[in-house]
Amino acid sequence: MDDSPEDQPLDEDDRAQLQQDLDDVVALRAMLSPRGIKGVVHFCADCETDHYLTWDLLESNLSAVLREGSFPVHEPAFAPDPDEYVTLDYGRGYLDGYETVKEEEFNELAMRMVLQLRNRGWRTDEIKSMMAGMQLDVPGIDDKTWGADGNS
Repeated sequence: MDDSPEDQPLDEDDRAQLQQDLDDVVALRAMLSPRGIKGVVHFCADCETDHYLTWDLLESNLSAVLREGSFPVHEPAFAPDPDEYVTLDYGRGYLDGYETVKEEEFNELAMRMVLQLRNRGWRTDEIKSMMAGMQLDVPGIDDKTWGADGNS
């Protein structure tokens, strides 16, 4: 039996990393396809050339590895435009930046909503109850901030 890495079954860490890669590719596709990005480019050290993988091809390859443990053979993209592809690292950086901004914007919006409710006479416990009912956790809503009686 050949003991090369390609012939070894995936361990749990490899499987988790591949699943994260697949999740990232799905998210990147949703975000970048509308902007004209068709997929991912990566440099292949074996053949010393760039490989261009469309979103469909990359998703199916990652899914196949998760199912079967090895990458399927694929045909390279026909005359790809390099401007329509990004590296996976670039895409992940884009995704991280987007999620950070989204979270920061949410937190700012939630705090503005809390302040508006406080200005309209809502008590801290009422605001907490409403936010909990909406499954929102807003930092800074506590009795220390507003006072034990719920008033600021």
